[in-house]
Amino acid sequence: MNKVLKKYLPKKILPRLLLIFLLPLIFTQCLLVFFFYDRHWEKIITRFSNIAINQINLIKNEYKINGLERAKEVANKLNIELLIVEEKELIKEKNTFLKKKIETNIQNRVGKDTFLIFGENIINVFNKDKENYMLIKFPKKYLLSETPIILFLWIISISLILSLIAFLFLRIQIRAIQRLAKSAEEFGEGKNVKKFKPEGAMEIRQAGATFMKMRSRINNYISQRTNFLTGISHDLGTVLTRIKLGLELISNQNETTQIKNDIKTMEMFLKEYLDYSEKIKKKKFSKINILQLLNEVITSSKSLEKKTSIFCNSKINFNTNKNYLYRVIFNLVENASKFGKCINIKVKKKLKLLTIEIEDDGPGIPDYDKNNIFKPFYKIDSSRNINKGGSGLGLSIANELIKKLHGEIKLRDSKTKGSIFSIILTET
Repeated sequence: MNKVLKKYLPKKILPRLLLIFLLPLIFTQCLLVFFFYDRHWEKIITRFSNIAINQINLIKNEYKINGLERAKEVANKLNIELLIVEEKELIKEKNTFLKKKIETNIQNRVGKDTFLIFGENIINVFNKDKENYMLIKFPKKYLLSETPIILFLWIISISLILSLIAFLFLRIQIRAIQRLAKSAEEFGEGKNVKKFKPEGAMEIRQAGATFMKMRSRINNYISQRTNFLTGISHDLGTVLTRIKLGLELISNQNETTQIKNDIKTMEMFLKEYLDYSEKIKKKKFSKINILQLLNEVITSSKSLEKKTSIFCNSKINFNTNKNYLYRVIFNLVENASKFGKCINIKVKKKLKLLTIEIEDDGPGIPDYDKNNIFKPFYKIDSSRNINKGGSGLGLSIANELIKKLHGEIKLRDSKTKGSIFSIILTET
């Protein structure tokens, strides 16, 4: 039952709130209209039946006593028409609730050989008189009343006014929720949220104030972490510089080769720490050629150039930040080169959607590591060897940068048992 309700319920909160407001209102009005019309038509039917019965009996008596002409004169004075028709001319119609109800009332007091046929503006009442039928035509206005129409218009008008007021009020409340959600989303993307101010109902204001406190605590944490990483990186950089100077003074170069290699590895780590601790600022977007950008990434390293193949249309251009996208692609390609002998880069663009797939033929990534691969300092088992390089920040930096470009990175297994990192961007 719950699954069925969830399937048909609106997904957004405004339609749901309107549904909560409108359903009881519509249900109540339907009941009101039903009971009113039931009572109203009961009165209308009774009134018309009494009028018709009295006038039919009067005309029948006049017809029996004084003849047809005198009966017609009486009928004219009552603003009704009297005719005598043969039985073979009659065509009966199907019964309706209204017709059956009036017929029954008239038959109970006039005779069973009485039936009705509704015309466009008249009600034809047929009453058998010997071999023929007496046709008495009543104006249909006897069944008409302005009261239901006026009531119906009042109900519709009041409902529309109340619904409009409810819609405007709910929209104001929803707008406050939407602003809170938008601010939370922007903050989650790393944007600086300055203009947010709690508004709306007390509960929404409370949620907004809680969000602001949480934002402040997170910003303080990020600031402390950034300062910590920056301080350590600079301090270690100073120590490494001194070690390098000391090594230059040693005459035996064979003994210092391994130490210099270790120093280069540490410098690479420090560079990644500094890159990660830097505040990523929003930069301007511009139209760039994707193939040209990929060639720049690949030619930046001889090892990448040898093992990388690019499949991209030279006419694909995209509006984005070149430096950020360059860094994202470089980090992913460099990561693929550590574990694979062959790298394929495929580019597809459909309308405003750009997809860049970076595929390697390495050992792949276990399923239990896929959810953590973009976390800072996280390393899967196959990459823990120091000879492979990497501080565990390359993919994390790429993931942060791609969010700034309004995109995402998806990971899946390739047919060659390696991995495919897909960069998905929407042009703005």
